Amino acid sequence: MSTVNVEIEVPDRIRGTDLEKKLLEKAHKYALEQAVVELYKEGSISTGTGAELLQMPLYDFIQFLGRHQVSIFSHTPEDLDQDVQAAKAGHDEAREN
Repeated sequence: MSTVNVEIEVPDRIRGTDLEKKLLEKAHKYALEQAVVELYKEGSISTGTGAELLQMPLYDFIQFLGRHQVSIFSHTPEDLDQDVQAAKAGHDEAREN
């Protein structure tokens, strides 16, 4: 993997302190996670690639997406409505026979 540097401005009063170190570690982690979530939502990466980028097992990445309210299923509400209607119609038809 290659490294990309991102600049983050921090107040002078925390430069060189443990707080600065913690802030930068959290900012790095958060920025990477959010970028991966957005790329996945756009359809630019797969779950496998997302898991790889965040260095976690696929199962953990799927749970991670869930915690961020991102579904791994690409059905729209309209698709789900159609599925429900088709299932109801099939059920009603089966009962009639």
